[in-house]
Amino acid sequence: MSNHEWESLNDKEFETILEKSVSDFPPDDVIEAVTPWRKAMRRVLIGMALCAVTLNFLCLNYILPAVGMVLSLLGFRTLRRENKWFRNCFIISVIRVAYFFPVLILNTTIIQRIIFTSPVTSLLTVTNLLLLFAELFCFWCALRTVQRKVNLPPRAGSALALIIWYALMCVLAVIQYKGWVIGGAMIIGYIFIIFHIFKLSKELDEAGYSIQTVSAKVTERCIVLVLLSVLIIGCALGYLFGGSYPMDWRTVDSSEHIAVEGIKKHLMELGFPEYVLNDLTPEDIAACDGALQVVVAVTDKPVNNGRTVTKQYSHGDEHHIVHKTIYDAKELRMTGVGVQIPGEREKWIIFHHFLWIIDPGFYGTESIQLWPVYRNIADGWAPDGKVTGRVLYDKGGETFVAPYYSLDNQTFTSNSIFWGVQTSTDVFAAFSMPRQGENYRGYVAYPIAEIQDSYIITSWINYTHQRSWLQYPAMTAMEKRMTNSWNVSGAFITVQDALQFYPTKEGAELIK
Repeated sequence: MSNHEWESLNDKEFETILEKSVSDFPPDDVIEAVTPWRKAMRRVLIGMALCAVTLNFLCLNYILPAVGMVLSLLGFRTLRRENKWFRNCFIISVIRVAYFFPVLILNTTIIQRIIFTSPVTSLLTVTNLLLLFAELFCFWCALRTVQRKVNLPPRAGSALALIIWYALMCVLAVIQYKGWVIGGAMIIGYIFIIFHIFKLSKELDEAGYSIQTVSAKVTERCIVLVLLSVLIIGCALGYLFGGSYPMDWRTVDSSEHIAVEGIKKHLMELGFPEYVLNDLTPEDIAACDGALQVVVAVTDKPVNNGRTVTKQYSHGDEHHIVHKTIYDAKELRMTGVGVQIPGEREKWIIFHHFLWIIDPGFYGTESIQLWPVYRNIADGWAPDGKVTGRVLYDKGGETFVAPYYSLDNQTFTSNSIFWGVQTSTDVFAAFSMPRQGENYRGYVAYPIAEIQDSYIITSWINYTHQRSWLQYPAMTAMEKRMTNSWNVSGAFITVQDALQFYPTKEGAELIK
């Protein structure tokens, strides 16, 4: 345009030309780059929202809080130089991340159950709540300080409401509230609070509040990559080295049975399986001295889901479809042996032996839950001694043996869809097998004494095998069994076997 044309423009025409000469607003990521306040506050608020979300599936109850804590850490890191309250928020967020990420790693090991006992868990829960409330209080004070800087009334009521919201949630947790009415209202209230804090952040931005970024030696990407690397490497090491019991393996002394060879020979003459007898301790063999009779039941059990076969057939005008599960492999041989020994009243020693005839692969822990005869038939039979046993395997032509990691009574609470919540006390044998070896096997044994005549002998074991390392948080086979879950499609599967027979004067009648 010529000078004359410029001079003839009025104010309105000049503004129109000026607006046309300016391009569209830059995208949000560019705006956030030049207004780090908006980006930092968005991270903080999203982080808080993710930490408040509880979704107990696909490990989201761990993933979402982890992501939320990292976002809050990055957001407060940007704001830490604005005032002392934001700096305190940053310090608290560092402490919470430093606590939470090691817990995520420990959850891949079975030792976390030993470390996080009930008192320790309670202490950590209280500490985490105190840190959370301290962070929220500092966040409220930080927003009030910023409001003063831009000459706005120092209120930040929405941040104060967030503190009250968490306090109410603690009250609901203490009273164990499970209703949907108050729960739904709390969710709506939380969304409303976060929205108003975001609105407050936007008002501060529009009021001209801005922060100056300082170039940092450690970039945000570096922080995220370091945390992610520590988490991945730590979890991998946890699954690799922290998923098994420390077993006291030693080679079997070839002469350990010399003193009981005569008893062994007599037991084999009565029908005691030699492959079971060879695995017993000399003390358990000696306890069978003078045996009167032997009862044996052998069953091969599948430890897999099998395959489904569908068959169709017709009966007149009716058509039927039958689904049947076929097991092509039965990996576990269960042998139950009852040995009657001399006594004024009838006495028996019950043996439950397991042998893996197909190597299933071992990924962590195994367990045996024993339901002895006197558990459900207390009127007819009583315990006559303690439960014994051990585990064995072969490697390189040698046999290795170890006591169970634990073999004792465990009291636990389970929840069944049939029986509801129940507290039980059962004998559990917990152990781990090495990844390299063959002929993995073991047994448990216990003696019983007759109280009244004509009572059946029925003894059960539930063998729980871990068939995958893929579980989070990590549980032992014993802990899984205590939940009363068969879990045939997860990391564990339970196989049940029983030795059942009628003891009579003429001989025992085996129940198949």
